[in-house]
Amino acid sequence: MSTSRHLLCRRSALFALFVALASSPLACKKGADTAGPDGAGGSGAPVAGGTELRYKAGAYKLKADVKFSFKATSPQGVNEASGDISGLLDVSDAGDKIKVALAVAEVRDFVLGKDMLPPPKEGETPVDPKAAVQSFTGAFVADMRGELDETATKALPETAAAKEKKGVEAAVAGFATGVLGLPELPKAALVEGKQVETTERKDENLQGLVIPVDTTSKFTLVKIDSSSGKRIAEVKYESESSGAVEQGKQMITLDVAAEGTVLFNLDDQIPVRRTSSSTTNIAAGQMGVEIVNNIDSTFSPA
Repeated sequence: MSTSRHLLCRRSALFALFVALASSPLACKKGADTAGPDGAGGSGAPVAGGTELRYKAGAYKLKADVKFSFKATSPQGVNEASGDISGLLDVSDAGDKIKVALAVAEVRDFVLGKDMLPPPKEGETPVDPKAAVQSFTGAFVADMRGELDETATKALPETAAAKEKKGVEAAVAGFATGVLGLPELPKAALVEGKQVETTERKDENLQGLVIPVDTTSKFTLVKIDSSSGKRIAEVKYESESSGAVEQGKQMITLDVAAEGTVLFNLDDQIPVRRTSSSTTNIAAGQMGVEIVNNIDSTFSPA
């Protein structure tokens, strides 16, 4: 079966696509590619050109309460999934970056549509997806904006251990990493009420299919609210992405529209809430699949 048919026809591939899209910058673009100072640290204080958002260095823990929904419409019908989980994010220093260890603390709800996961191979014991989520642990390395450092993450022992997982456990682990991760913060300092538009081109890998994707992002610092005694920045973002690659005699196209909001505590340098929604359309010839993701995460000190 060709890659395109694997992407568009097999129901068991749909959850894997959700995993890829949930953790991809395409699904939650927040102006990370914006021109501006990188900054290894930052305190949320005003800097030249606006206010910079950066995560706190040092050791601390966050609790993440996450609700998600997923709907895939393909020639084979409609598949849906939803979940409501809590996770623990254990943050520690990693040079000029941070390491984030992940663990699921509670699974209140986790429902998958029929045939969304591959059936067990002959002789394998079926794995309950809800149990696999409950036992999940993992880790990643990111810069002080929350952008993934792929090289450093691959070198972690937790990553090596994750490679040993197969089937349902591997798919669920990828999903949990995607939805429990930190919001990625803008690179540039933000000016309240001012919208900034940026563009970038980047190769995206979806289930082994590499597609060059052009993304236009817009983000705005809506306000800084101090009514709680802490300065909470509200950042709104939206993006449109498109790409295409020729495979064999047909063109495979990818189009993504995403939007959402990040609330960030400037004083404590920790996230407060992230909401994101995205609609992805993948087409190959006359076949197509539409995938709609919604994620709502609330963060608090643990």
